[in-house]
Amino acid sequence: MIKIIAIGVWVCVVSLGSSYGMALFASKSTPTEKQEPSYFEGLDYRKTDPITVPVIYEDKIRGYILARFVYTIDGKTVAGLAVPPDPFMLDEAYRVIYSAKGFDFDRPERYDVAKLTEDIKKAVNARYKKDIVEDVLIEQFDYIEKDKVQHG
Repeated sequence: MIKIIAIGVWVCVVSLGSSYGMALFASKSTPTEKQEPSYFEGLDYRKTDPITVPVIYEDKIRGYILARFVYTIDGKTVAGLAVPPDPFMLDEAYRVIYSAKGFDFDRPERYDVAKLTEDIKKAVNARYKKDIVEDVLIEQFDYIEKDKVQHG
């Protein structure tokens, strides 16, 4: 009977010792320094409503650009804004697309979308007078010629 009790005490001591050893090892191997947050931590992704922008060349409407954007913004920052950024995003997108020069009607796929998104981001941030928008992405960007638009 004493042998069984001694074996039970020995198993408890070994279990407690190994648990203590693993806890001590894990606490020393865990980094204690604070890690930098990733780029996407705390960012909200928001979609704009679609916009239709007429493309005018030589005083005539040649077609329309249909566009929809996604932008990233800090969640804490947007919660503190008195005016949401959506109207500014749409307004600046419309202005940038409408005022674009040198649109190639034969090859609309060559439109400089990287410059477009950067211009929209800069314009919205300029309106707020601080960096609110982190990035602007394109969800939809289509060119439709005027004669291919179906009415009613």
